[in-house]
Amino acid sequence: MEANHIPFEQLPITNRFMFALVFSHKHIAKPFLEALLGFKIFDLQEPEPEKSTESSPFNKGVRYDVFVKEQGPKGEITRTFDIEMQIEDTHELPKRARYYQALCDSEALNKGESYRNLKEQYIIFICPDDIFKQGRAVYRFMNLEKGHSEHELGDLCFKNFYIFSKYKDVAEQSVKEYLEYFATNKATSKETKDIERQRQWYLSDNETRKRYMTWQQEIDEAVYLERERANAAERRADEAESRADKAESRADEAESRANEAKSRADEAISRAEKYEKILKEHGLL
Repeated sequence: MEANHIPFEQLPITNRFMFALVFSHKHIAKPFLEALLGFKIFDLQEPEPEKSTESSPFNKGVRYDVFVKEQGPKGEITRTFDIEMQIEDTHELPKRARYYQALCDSEALNKGESYRNLKEQYIIFICPDDIFKQGRAVYRFMNLEKGHSEHELGDLCFKNFYIFSKYKDVAEQSVKEYLEYFATNKATSKETKDIERQRQWYLSDNETRKRYMTWQQEIDEAVYLERERANAAERRADEAESRADKAESRADEAESRANEAKSRADEAISRAEKYEKILKEHGLL
């Protein structure tokens, strides 16, 4: 989510709106995925920018930046890819990747279909900062057995994170050129020049400008609602804390009254014992 409004004429490729538009073109998405993942792709279906999905009206939905499927010679789906441009470190990207994977899988099978039909799935995050603090530019994750890292689970799900501010540390030239473009806005290869041309086309298109204004309004409304929910939650927490303080105060008062009653009872017992002693001394008991 964008922290501040960016003038439309200055939208960089790292703006999620612009990124989704540009990478929704096969001739841009295909070489990009091949470079980052290191394998050839037979063909892509038309990528879906800003694809929304939810498992039910009561569960949290998501909006993918770019969702795309690879298809084989007969049109069969062979892999799926979710590509996300994430400028802000929200401190929950690994868990977000987990949730995105779950929602992708929930749509991958029809009712009664075998789990064997699940295809390779790639969740890809493009980030400016090293969210893992390990000093690397590329992080590739898959499920391995604990204590035996040579043993793969074989669930065909992969989560990759690319840190474009560290592009100078990347050995693969094709990957480095993409990350350098994200970091500097300088297109140095045929592929990044294609991206820049597509970006410039959108910047000159009035319909895209209108779509951006609508998108920005939706973002603003979402931010407003999120803040309202956060404020409401904070108010509820303050009210609960106030009630707890009042309950604690009442408990302290009750304890104080109980201590006073016990003190009076102890005094009464003491007086009774003294009176009993006097009576015994005078032979009256």
